[in-house]
Amino acid sequence: MNRKNSAIRDPVHNYINLSPEELELVDTPFVQRLRWISQLSGVRLVFPGAQHTRLAHVLGVMHLAGEYANQVYKNDDQREYLTQLARLSGLLHDIGHGPFSHAYDDTVFRDLYPGNLHGHDAHRMKIVDSDFIKPYIEKCGIESQALKDLWNGKDAVLQAIVQGTLGADRMDFLLRDAYFSGTTHFGTIASKRLIDSTLIADHDGIPALHYNLKVIEDIFQSLLGRFFMYKGVYFHRASAAADILIRKLLDASKGPLDLPGRTDNLDEYQWINEYTLIGEILSSKDPELGEAKYYTKRLLSRDLPKLVWEAIIPENVVKAVSGDLEHDSITIAEGQFISKIKSEAQNQNIDVPQLFTSFTYPMSTIDTQEFQAGNVYLYDDKNKLGLNKKSVTLQEAMDNTAYFSSFLSPVNMRRERYVMIRVFANKQDVAWIQDNVKINISSTDSNIAETSY
Repeated sequence: MNRKNSAIRDPVHNYINLSPEELELVDTPFVQRLRWISQLSGVRLVFPGAQHTRLAHVLGVMHLAGEYANQVYKNDDQREYLTQLARLSGLLHDIGHGPFSHAYDDTVFRDLYPGNLHGHDAHRMKIVDSDFIKPYIEKCGIESQALKDLWNGKDAVLQAIVQGTLGADRMDFLLRDAYFSGTTHFGTIASKRLIDSTLIADHDGIPALHYNLKVIEDIFQSLLGRFFMYKGVYFHRASAAADILIRKLLDASKGPLDLPGRTDNLDEYQWINEYTLIGEILSSKDPELGEAKYYTKRLLSRDLPKLVWEAIIPENVVKAVSGDLEHDSITIAEGQFISKIKSEAQNQNIDVPQLFTSFTYPMSTIDTQEFQAGNVYLYDDKNKLGLNKKSVTLQEAMDNTAYFSSFLSPVNMRRERYVMIRVFANKQDVAWIQDNVKINISSTDSNIAETSY
């Protein structure tokens, strides 16, 4: 007797269908722990609706990756297998995430995987090879090595489907984050139209994922929307302030709670999530967790640091200091602002106010570096661009489309990527700083912060 498929109601994709074998995998503790890890961490302290979880996201990525693969491999004898591989890759791509997601990368995973900026990606490789998950993957007809090969880019088409610039991962998180944040005017993506336009074609003799040239406007709109989501939601000043507290509480608790060791021990890690971690911190009587408890209480009561200085600087200028983005951002903040605070405090013979520095990833409206790294290709079978080739890069398509060239000029401006460097202070120190040091916050810059909580 055949077991029936199951369907999950989803506000973004309506229904997400799962086979019985996929449902068994979803119901394992390691996948279910994503139900207790927020998708947006600090953002939910600004946009109260943004309470969605990593579990909802990975289910959405699984769904979209399957839709992509069904379209791309519709004439392939291995269509069923490749679609299943894409779906499981989407479902498990975030399985390594720790509490508060990327903040865990910057604190706990940094100790566990030195030099790796994305520790959760390294940790997922260990998890899918473990007895906790591997047998369930194999029940779905997939080997864990095939998943690792996909994530490592062994098959460029499959990697682009799941985690490319326009892949299922980014498509779902923009749609989902915009929906729950109340910013759908930013995160609007014609997902079905884009997916239905895909095909495999050769680019310089190598098979690659292509989008039909007719959807270039849809691609452009999705990239612009993504930029505004980063600027107005993910990098919102209050979101950044909340993330500072999150990193502080993780830094202060990782030693006393041995988070690196317990994360490395998968039997323990499957039960570590935001709820259990906060519970451990607040219920502990260990004096070594005093600092962690302080920052946890500040986070839970929304006692956020306040922005006192901000600079938006070209990436190449920031990295000109030493080439290390984090180190150089801190150096610039120190030289341009923090040193003034210290000097004035010394002149007045008072303690230097507590300051927190944060920085964003390099970003721009249209990021040509990402096009090149992400291999976004368009298929021009009717030679509308006049380049006499069917496979063109997204940058070539924009350069040879008159209205894009006009909209994006001058060329050197559109290729610039910027880093936002910020300094925050505790609210009781803000008035003194404002009175004693010249503030440089780009408050005239259009920002959704004007209408958000």
